[in-house]
Amino acid sequence: MGATWSTKSSRRAARRQPEPQSATLDGDVLGVLATSEVTFTIAQIQRILTTASGEGIRKVLTRLTAQGVVLHDRVGRTNIYRLNTEHLAAEPILALSRLTATLLERLQAHLEGWGEPPKYAAVFGSAATGRMTLDSDIDLFLVRASDAEHDGRLGDTEAWEQQVTELARSITAWTGNDGRIVEFTEDELRAAAAAGEPLLSDVARQGLTVAGTRAWLNRQLRPIGKALDREGPDGGHA
Repeated sequence: MGATWSTKSSRRAARRQPEPQSATLDGDVLGVLATSEVTFTIAQIQRILTTASGEGIRKVLTRLTAQGVVLHDRVGRTNIYRLNTEHLAAEPILALSRLTATLLERLQAHLEGWGEPPKYAAVFGSAATGRMTLDSDIDLFLVRASDAEHDGRLGDTEAWEQQVTELARSITAWTGNDGRIVEFTEDELRAAAAAGEPLLSDVARQGLTVAGTRAWLNRQLRPIGKALDREGPDGGHA
């Protein structure tokens, strides 16, 4: 398997100090409401926030409704909620909900400036699925051109490693979360695909491309692609 790069900081210990549960859940609930202009029920929010209780979500929504940040309505016997986009607090809430899109844009611009650009790069894991927590890493899948394209020269290797190290540092600076870069060469990628490496299935399903094209990745992952074609959308056989 390819190399894994990660930034580890003393700030991680500080981030892992537990915050008041209500404050954390407030942010999680607002994050869900900010993703769409449609209304949500408590059950729908709970399906997204899998670790939160329905009662905890209800208390948060009651408080946020009293503050005017959330609008509450009733359809039959069902309570529905949506973000009050006219509230003064709505703009920063919506900005926070767009953080993933902003991160992808920064990564794309950063990688475009590399002296030796990657063949392919994609964010995967919790940052791609919208399930990040304070302690989550930002997982980035990175594919370097095969040795044949840069003759395996030491200078090229050092320059590449400097780029990767700087990228991991930048991810931490931008987000406050550790950057975890999983790196493959093209040859390593093909070998891993042939061996059925599970991580590649995650990237194929969840990955948000920030360099290269998805079509190129799919060509490299043909052995996995055939297996995925035999599975249904929930991982079962079609």
